[in-house]
Amino acid sequence: MRFHAPAIYYFDAVRRTGSIRAAARTLNVASSAVSRQILKLEEDIGTPLFERTVRGLKLTSVGEMFARHVMTVIQDHDRFRTDVQSLSGTWRGTIRIACIEALAGSLLPGVIMAHRQRAKRVNFMTRTMGSFEVHDVLVRGDADIGAAIALRHSPDLRQVAVKRFRLGAVVAVDHALARQRTVTVAQCLSFPIILALPELSIHQLLQPLIARIPQATEPAIQANSIDLMRELAERGVGVSFHTQIGLERLLEAGRVVFLPLDNGGSPVWSDLGVYVRSERTLPAYMESFLQDLVRELGEREQREAAAFQ
Repeated sequence: MRFHAPAIYYFDAVRRTGSIRAAARTLNVASSAVSRQILKLEEDIGTPLFERTVRGLKLTSVGEMFARHVMTVIQDHDRFRTDVQSLSGTWRGTIRIACIEALAGSLLPGVIMAHRQRAKRVNFMTRTMGSFEVHDVLVRGDADIGAAIALRHSPDLRQVAVKRFRLGAVVAVDHALARQRTVTVAQCLSFPIILALPELSIHQLLQPLIARIPQATEPAIQANSIDLMRELAERGVGVSFHTQIGLERLLEAGRVVFLPLDNGGSPVWSDLGVYVRSERTLPAYMESFLQDLVRELGEREQREAAAFQ
């Protein structure tokens, strides 16, 4: 069901791949056909949409403006197509999710499973990444829904919801800190620490706290994998820092201890937000999943708040 000019799909493919030839392979058409459509668009608009760089084709400033329009047109077309299909009583489509690694461990599987039970013809494509990359993937139109921590404000994104979770130290059950109710960053620095690399938002949350401590030691281990940091903490290699999201099974099994960070009598908060493109109206099946995700995050936020009262 395509009733828009082929040129916008050709333009979008070039935008995504950065190459006429790669776009042609994606579209299964000749490179010359793609090139003609791009040249015709540039002629109609009156200015180049791409510039050549050593890494391929890059959008010009006008190309960026046109790309936002094209993404909206294509996504609205997809929404219309799936809404028409849903009139038969069955939702169909694909939900592309970009989220932090912690969500993939426990929260996201349950929400996806519940949605699939209601809508068996809805498929999912999930990619885990750092919070800052979630922003870029959503803006490029490569994901429909994003979940990230401490994401900077962007006019290109709409924040659907934000939930607050405590940041804490995670240690092995026999660690010297394990019997504490709360810990400070200074206490943690008396032991080897496992710190997230800068591309993970936890790094940005912790750095101001570490910077206040005179003669703070270098981290024993730095990593960009939440799973690796949790595993190292469980094995007693050092102290790592996380929210409880994604730790649920380890905590229930008594394999690690979570100690909320105390910042001068106040908790250290990690704001977990759910986002979509600001110009996007989601199809019904995506909106349903989005509300399920927000509801589950809200319930976990409430349970954590009650546990620490």
